[in-house]
Amino acid sequence: MGRQNRGERDNEWCQSDRHGSVEASSVEWSDFFASEARTRERNDIADEHQGEADAGEVPQDPPAALEALKRASELFVGLSNPIEESLRTYVTELPQWFGHPGRIEAKIRVGSDGFETDEFRVVTEPLTARARTRTGTRVSVTVVCMDQVSSTGRETWLASERELVETLVSLIRDGIGRWEIDSLKRVSDGVAVLDGNLNYTYVNQQAERLLGRDGEEMRGRHVWDLFPEAADTVAEDRIQSAIETQSPTSFERYNSEKGQWFETRIHPIGDGIIIVFTDITDSKVAKREFDYVLETTPIGIVLLNGDGKIARANTHAEELLGLSGRDIEGKEYDHPDWDIWDEAGNLIPSEDHPVSQVLRTGETVKGFTHGITLPDGSERWLSSNVAPVRRENGAIEQVIVALEDITVPKRLEQLIETFQPVDEILYSASADEETKQAICELLTETREYQYARIHTHTPGTMLTESDIGAQSQAVATSESVTLPIQSRAEAAPARAAVETGEIQVVTSDRTDSRFERWRASTLTQGFQGGAIVPLKYRTRIYGLLILYTDRGEAFGDREQSLLTTLGNNVGQVLQNHATERMLHADRVAELTFESTDTRSFFVSASEKLGCTIEIRDTVPASDETVVHYASVRDAPTDALSDFAENADSPAQVRQIQQTENSSGGDVEIELQGQSLAQTLVTGGAVVTTDTVTDGRAEVVCEVPLGSDIGSLVTRVQDSFPDTTFVSKRDYTPASRPDAHTVGSVLGDVFEDELTDRQQQVLRVAVYSGYFNSPRRTTATEIADALSLTQSTVSYHLRHAERTLFEQLFDRLQRT
Repeated sequence: MGRQNRGERDNEWCQSDRHGSVEASSVEWSDFFASEARTRERNDIADEHQGEADAGEVPQDPPAALEALKRASELFVGLSNPIEESLRTYVTELPQWFGHPGRIEAKIRVGSDGFETDEFRVVTEPLTARARTRTGTRVSVTVVCMDQVSSTGRETWLASERELVETLVSLIRDGIGRWEIDSLKRVSDGVAVLDGNLNYTYVNQQAERLLGRDGEEMRGRHVWDLFPEAADTVAEDRIQSAIETQSPTSFERYNSEKGQWFETRIHPIGDGIIIVFTDITDSKVAKREFDYVLETTPIGIVLLNGDGKIARANTHAEELLGLSGRDIEGKEYDHPDWDIWDEAGNLIPSEDHPVSQVLRTGETVKGFTHGITLPDGSERWLSSNVAPVRRENGAIEQVIVALEDITVPKRLEQLIETFQPVDEILYSASADEETKQAICELLTETREYQYARIHTHTPGTMLTESDIGAQSQAVATSESVTLPIQSRAEAAPARAAVETGEIQVVTSDRTDSRFERWRASTLTQGFQGGAIVPLKYRTRIYGLLILYTDRGEAFGDREQSLLTTLGNNVGQVLQNHATERMLHADRVAELTFESTDTRSFFVSASEKLGCTIEIRDTVPASDETVVHYASVRDAPTDALSDFAENADSPAQVRQIQQTENSSGGDVEIELQGQSLAQTLVTGGAVVTTDTVTDGRAEVVCEVPLGSDIGSLVTRVQDSFPDTTFVSKRDYTPASRPDAHTVGSVLGDVFEDELTDRQQQVLRVAVYSGYFNSPRRTTATEIADALSLTQSTVSYHLRHAERTLFEQLFDRLQRT
């Protein structure tokens, strides 16, 4: 029985046993011409020697030699069977055609693959014949006699046996050569074979086409004679390297004439080389397109090998993960450089990592939201989509991770969640200090802010450095912060917040040049950013919310917008508290103004029409617009509407009721900063009388004693210069003669129990004639005036009416 030995290699013909890739040192003969697995021979085969035959040697039978040649022709000329099967078959049959076949063992070698009989081993006088195919593949046939005796001076092998072996090796060489050529003709790559002198011995049709030369003309020609332009280039360098190191190598080249990319792979084989040319234009274009998509996509893309190591990441992913391509490639997906954590701040264990889930289950993971701590200590929020790429056998070959930076929306979501409970605090607020302290504590209970303080400010007054540094206010901090934090460096940005009514911020990487001292103080305290938020209602500042955070990317535009809204809401509550204190104050100041300034819509209209306009109520509809409800005497309401249409500033007049003789009526008037009443209301005053006759207005208002009356008067006279501050009278509201029990109860309920919106809707409904019979206005018209929906107006009216009467009856029963 024969055996095939693929673990041995002839030292003369082969230099190494590695093959199959450009990193290998040589290429097996069958790597180019067959796909079955093979082993390689390593035993040394001695050179052919002549010897003397034993005295009893039986001469070879000529018919046996013919049979040997006939059988070789059957197996190798037509090659009807696979080449390796033919070689294995023939080597087992070969001993029978020699004298004393029981003592004969044989081996056939093709390239680096050996096929031998069971007892074959190297002896001192083997009979060997060698040949080469056109592609340079070495072929040999070796026959040994296993019971040789010492030389007697006679030849061990007969001349006919040597001739048989030489003929057999030629037949086998020719058969294998034809098979190689046929195989090379069928491959899509170009193949060229060069001998040890770098002369072409074979070129297939694909190589002819790629090289632009005829194969027959190339045969026997030196490579650099045919292609002198390629000498002294990377091509010569790689060919020389492959020959010297006996290691395959490759390079890529662009052919500008053909507009094609080629990969050239050089494989050493014996003392020659095989060069394989592959057109990689399509793959190059596809790779370029893939690279373009990868780099232009707005999300981070990471490609991992099946073992979880990063093979590639686009630029956006490198930025998101905080490492460059050189540092990121080859890292494990769960490398300690990246701590990932959930919304509660708890570290996510490795087994719950989205890549771990994909590698374990093979299922895609979508929308995995997590925080990540980067190597530089900064944090961000990511949303990860992770999917496997499978081989044909179902094994995971790659894992694709798509990373989206959701830091901004996630921070906003967390901020919104942080600010939502503030609404409850404000809704139930009854005292300034309690409200401020509750807000500070709420803000510092989250991961967003580590320090919060509210500085009280009196509207209309100047803010000094000593105010910031010395005043005690509501304060709250996280456990990591040591008090106190109050710093005189806050004075400049605090003054800017009061003067402009806008939030002022500082971060580690950006600040206003005026606030460099504040920035330095912030960083010294261990924070990454600070903000000073004005607590504002309309144009009046009631306080400052001072915040510090250790977040590196804090106080972006959206966060500032949220904080501004928060400051406005808190400011409105503080203003409401001030108004309630005024309404329930033991003593108030009554201020009287007279004006002939035609900048006032009512003064101008009254003078033009020669009429009297009595403003019964003023209701703020927005920051810029105020709705006035007024009665007109001695002029048609249509005339007032015509005047409004032709006025320089926008004014909208809606008739509510007209008197029988058309000499007056009730109207609703929308104005933007064109009345004394609006200026007084936005300044915190309560207007009790506002009457304009023939171009002269008398306006009476109330403010709590202790208010900044000087600033209020200045604001009125700045807006309407032709206005005189007539008088100031202090009195106790409870002593007013028209106060009575039911009215007092209703007043208290109105101020204490109704929301601002309910008060606003109810006042508009009363003064617009909604409760008259028949109605002078509709819910739709009220909704339009206040920029609300009709359903919202109806909801607030019902709840306001129910609250008023429930509280009225309850309080009257208790008294």
